[in-house]
Amino acid sequence: MTGKTGMMGTLATRPGFTRALAAVRGAEIGLLRAVALDLVATGEGDALQRLGPDAIEVLREATGPTSVEIQAHATPDGGAMTFLGRATRGIAVSAHLSIVAGEGREYLRAAIRLVGTHGSVLVDLLGPALEVRTAAGTTQVGYGMPGTQARASEAIDTLTAVAESSRTGAITVTTW
Repeated sequence: MTGKTGMMGTLATRPGFTRALAAVRGAEIGLLRAVALDLVATGEGDALQRLGPDAIEVLREATGPTSVEIQAHATPDGGAMTFLGRATRGIAVSAHLSIVAGEGREYLRAAIRLVGTHGSVLVDLLGPALEVRTAAGTTQVGYGMPGTQARASEAIDTLTAVAESSRTGAITVTTW
């Protein structure tokens, strides 16, 4: 269970993430160049199926709608998935999704780093931690209010492309 009806609601509406997006859109860290997402949850099953919709929703919010060349790799049991990509505007994208044995269906880790030409933002999506690093130094920043978000249902084509790349080892082009 992920997305709007997921484990803890959508990650893309977390105050830390919406504040990080404000840092990107307000040019606090310069032009966006890379996005790295790390999601780890307890439970059983396929990481792409369980965590993929949340991952695509967060990545799409970070980069905006774009075409992305993706190459993916998964463990044989599907419990862990990594995909790397490059968006048409030159933004590098990476995501690591893992399911670890445990009771419940909750996140153990959900973090994203947004890297710009002049700094970066690191967000712990599960807690009150947002760090902005620029040439001027490192700053802990307060959270803002959530904005409008992409629907998780829009992620199905990208999830299919990631699964296909993982299966074949080929680079796949998708749009989110």
